[in-house]
Amino acid sequence: MVQERVWQSPGGAAQQRLAQRLADDYDARATAWLARMDNVKAEAEEISSLGLASPDDLATMDNIIEEYEAHADVRALFSSRLVKRIRREVKAMFEIDPSVAAAARDGGNRLIATDKKIVEALLDYALFLRALRAEGSGEAHGGPTFDNADDLQRHLDSLAA
Repeated sequence: MVQERVWQSPGGAAQQRLAQRLADDYDARATAWLARMDNVKAEAEEISSLGLASPDDLATMDNIIEEYEAHADVRALFSSRLVKRIRREVKAMFEIDPSVAAAARDGGNRLIATDKKIVEALLDYALFLRALRAEGSGEAHGGPTFDNADDLQRHLDSLAA
């Protein structure tokens, strides 16, 4: 199979190497953090099997959940601002050296993709903690359960009516 290779100026090649190195480092750090979060989830599941019955435990869990959601909001805002900044800078770079601009755009896109993965993981962990909290709360037991989304939607619609 033949692949096309885009011509790069020396500055574009240097920018490509720099962007690759930065994106690889950021992705490796994010992957390591995600692995630690998976370990924390496993430990939290083990602890929750012992029971989170006290009101202090539930209040602490609520605070932790709020912190994860707030952190995800801040990171999402940062990412949206970074997207705008990258677009602005790449547009200006294209007028000077298109190969530098393309390399910067590709590196920026990788950073943004990694950041989105982090935001999703933060929100996923907050939802995980909400589920643990619900299991530990006496208020959460005894209600109807649903095996599919359609049944749940019908139930919620009936409550809203």
